[in-house]
Amino acid sequence: MVQIQDTSSSQIREKRPYGTTQTPRFVFGKLHINHTMKAIAAIGIVAIFILVGVLYLKFKKAMFVLLLPTTVSVLTVFAIVSKRHRFVWPVIAISMFHVILSCYALLIFSFYFFFKPVYIVMITNWAFDTMHNDNHNPAFYLQSLAIYTFLTVFLSFNAWQAHVGIHFIDHIHAEREEDEPRQLHQPTIVTVNKPMY
Repeated sequence: MVQIQDTSSSQIREKRPYGTTQTPRFVFGKLHINHTMKAIAAIGIVAIFILVGVLYLKFKKAMFVLLLPTTVSVLTVFAIVSKRHRFVWPVIAISMFHVILSCYALLIFSFYFFFKPVYIVMITNWAFDTMHNDNHNPAFYLQSLAIYTFLTVFLSFNAWQAHVGIHFIDHIHAEREEDEPRQLHQPTIVTVNKPMY
């Protein structure tokens, strides 16, 4: 007679009761991380539609550049729906790229603002169809303040977006651990009894 005892099914990791894990909340503690990721995806899609409209009116040949952000937005929506952490990495990557890009733009703009303001005046004259000839007018400082504000907000939003994306990956892993109890693998014990005649 042979008895096989499988001890792996008898020892299951203890599950925490549903809802006892602390999930991160964002937007001053008002939004759950799932809703925050949905809001980020919605903001990205709205921004893409606005850029498509602007580029269609002004610069149609540059619309292909929006293929990458559109792909990232689609992958983010897929990551939210399917709860797969691999598809969150593109939004983190593009966020970090935008953080580096805005830091670089702030550095360059600061250099021109402090040392070569005439170049900024030339560009704003061309962009806004004005004829200012020096940097001692209120419009120059208002436009520079608007550019600084835009770059700072853009940098902050993308850093926050990357932060939320990383926490969303952790949240997906935590949900997966709660849903699938891990079994501790123990060796199978085989007992062989010698028959008695």
